[in-house]
Amino acid sequence: MYVLGTDVYQQKRRELLLQKVKPDTDNHEPVIVGFFHPYASAGGGGERVLWTAIEGIQQKHPHIVSVVYTGDDGLDKQGIIEKVENGFGIKINPDTIEFIFLKKRSWTNHKYPYLTILLQSIGSIILVTEALIKCLPDIFVDTLGYGFTYPYIYYLSHMTPIVSYTHYPLISSDMIKNVQAREGTFNNSTDIAQSSTLSKSKLYYYKVLKFLYGWSGWHASTVMTNSSWTQGHIESMFGKSPMIKIVYPPCDTNALGKFELQPRNPWLVSLAQFRPEKGHALQVQSFAKFLEQNREYKKPKATGPALKNTVNTPEDIDSKDGYPHLIIIGGARNIEDEARAESLRQLSIRLGVENQIHVITNATFSQIKSWLSVSLIGLHTMTDEHFGIGIVEFMSAGLIPIAHDSAGPKMDIVVPAHLVKPSTEGKYSDFDEANIVGFLANSSEDYASTFSHVLKMPKEQQKSVQQNARKKALTSFSTESFINAFMKRFDPVLVWLDNQRSPE
Repeated sequence: MYVLGTDVYQQKRRELLLQKVKPDTDNHEPVIVGFFHPYASAGGGGERVLWTAIEGIQQKHPHIVSVVYTGDDGLDKQGIIEKVENGFGIKINPDTIEFIFLKKRSWTNHKYPYLTILLQSIGSIILVTEALIKCLPDIFVDTLGYGFTYPYIYYLSHMTPIVSYTHYPLISSDMIKNVQAREGTFNNSTDIAQSSTLSKSKLYYYKVLKFLYGWSGWHASTVMTNSSWTQGHIESMFGKSPMIKIVYPPCDTNALGKFELQPRNPWLVSLAQFRPEKGHALQVQSFAKFLEQNREYKKPKATGPALKNTVNTPEDIDSKDGYPHLIIIGGARNIEDEARAESLRQLSIRLGVENQIHVITNATFSQIKSWLSVSLIGLHTMTDEHFGIGIVEFMSAGLIPIAHDSAGPKMDIVVPAHLVKPSTEGKYSDFDEANIVGFLANSSEDYASTFSHVLKMPKEQQKSVQQNARKKALTSFSTESFINAFMKRFDPVLVWLDNQRSPE
């Protein structure tokens, strides 16, 4: 405990924090719930989970003070709250929230060339130590999935209950299979894949991590996973337990579900942070291949925008243009993300399609809604995406999703779906448009064929798929559904805490 300071020190910290907020303590003493989310102002699906969970707690439990542990620089409390409202349309009550700004976030960044998971996990323990020293909560909520910190938190804080929301397992059986098969991926370099000795060493390393990760998970009071894919991997390590449940992440389906389905521009929109695993390059390559195979859709360069960054809103494209455009929208957390966004612009130039591809970083929620309200196709290309909240947003907004044929999109979201191959492109009688909610693809060839297939579909069939997609999103992935499911898992932990505090 003394690693976190004495009891007197922690009590003083608690009193100082409670002086900054105004919880309703008429019927219940204040409870401090700490949300560990080092990138709280980032703007992705994980952050929507964080803020929607806090919104739900504020609505139901006014005596709870939500403390967000974040490493965001350059923003104060009001700045973050405003960014959340502008980015997600979520209004956070400033009276029952406080922020603990962490200095050691860089320890968890993706900067280690080797032993990345191990070193980042050690970094997360260092970061969580800083968090707990600054404020020891009554309940600790991890909304990013730093599972290796759980035993440390549990024992160091005298068994503070831990609520876990896991988006993606830190180690999975798929990662182990890739090493066993000696396949090169973004987390298994070609040098290692080509070496028998290095592959065996990494396989042992992964198996040790898998054991430790499973052991760590047992220290959580309740575990929520965001999809069937994540659930399966977590259960394979933590073991099957009634304490592990799927809670689909929230989507602002109410606002997005009001957009008209027709008419729509022949535009493809991608929504994903500019991280390497998102597969953005595949989007550019697939779109270029589609234009090469369908020359009638390729816009003459002379009519394109003069500057690469001139397109930020739908109004920046001539409404009479008529050509397909790919709009890649994503959050850029740091200079590395900005560099990845710029590399996509350069790739589109090399492929000769720069006047039909537009890369937009850190768009506001209002800008995103504008694009979604007038575009026809929502594009997703990440392999083994744990869930894919961007796809749900597409479906809610009335876009036809074209997603990667794996994990969450395949198992939970784009169900039922149709797979278009070059040999079946344009054969609309081969699928039942009365039921499918979207399309799945794997390779650039498949994506290119699917782009052509969807853009050339009769309007009535397009509208049928749009209606099916929207219905699926509104009934399965709404904000209300998430809050109800989250509180169903959170409230028993709160009841347990109250019982522990009650005099015998």
